[in-house]
Amino acid sequence: MALDFSLHPMSLRRRALLQVLSVAALPAIGGAAMAQDSRTIRLVVPFPAGGPTDALARLAGEGLAAQFSQPVVVDNKAGAGGGIAAEFVSRATADGTTLLVGGQGLMFINKPLAKTRKLSYDPDADYAYVGMLGSFPNVLVTNPDAVAARSLAEFLADARANPGKLSYGSNGIGSLTHLSTEILASSAKVKFLHVPYQGAAPQMADLLSGRIGFALNGVQSVLPHIRQGKLRALAVTSAARIPELPEVPTLVESGFPALDLPVWFAVYAPAATPAPALARLRAGMATLTASPAYGAELAKRGAVAMKLPVEASDAMFARERTLWADAVRSTGASSD
Repeated sequence: MALDFSLHPMSLRRRALLQVLSVAALPAIGGAAMAQDSRTIRLVVPFPAGGPTDALARLAGEGLAAQFSQPVVVDNKAGAGGGIAAEFVSRATADGTTLLVGGQGLMFINKPLAKTRKLSYDPDADYAYVGMLGSFPNVLVTNPDAVAARSLAEFLADARANPGKLSYGSNGIGSLTHLSTEILASSAKVKFLHVPYQGAAPQMADLLSGRIGFALNGVQSVLPHIRQGKLRALAVTSAARIPELPEVPTLVESGFPALDLPVWFAVYAPAATPAPALARLRAGMATLTASPAYGAELAKRGAVAMKLPVEASDAMFARERTLWADAVRSTGASSD
């Protein structure tokens, strides 16, 4: 279920959250960082409203609005694999008021996918990192009516005995769900049958109906179905087990260290954003992700605040760039 933090009217829940975030933020941001600015900050999300990325952005927007005493709105610009949103922000006035919410797909997968064409934006040159919104694991889930395995070991044994028979759905060729599942297949030395979909909704519908056997989907999307017994959780793609599914092992502990692949989303500003504006935004994001209130709201959705200081971001992003480029190359995936 998506977060419900509408800006107007102000709900009691929103008031409480803003009070907590404001109290937590004020000691940490002073001077120029808290300079008053009446302009509206726009968080541009490359997906439709109602999804997990949109929910993270709206929650972050509430916290930033409280810190800066400044309006923050979410602007959903879906389409072209995130390219519409990314191009919009890359061409926006670089004054700290138009920001991009992006993850692995937008920043590290789309470029190697576009083998013979040029993207409308350059993920390596057009943006400056501001801060992390948060991360959450994917969960390897099966339809119990379509797949009899009750554990990861049984599931992989079935896949080895029936190469190419177990079908899985993804959000499209080259999507994070596609590439992560193929990394699992390569690591486990098995072969699955890939069924790509035009997005998460039709993929989930076919998973629940049993038309496909399994998928790697975000914990927010699958948790209600797991609790209702419609889906069975076999493993998660995080380094440690998650509180929502404490009995479900990680793929890492199951012998697949390459499957520490949480889904994350960060905030980026246009590359030419002035240093003072960028510093203000970075300070705000750092305070937000350190807030217990923000962390508690993320935890309700199976997500965690992911703290990535600017000084450590280049090294992490270099690893991500290599990881996903290699995954695209090994699968032969292309968006051309």
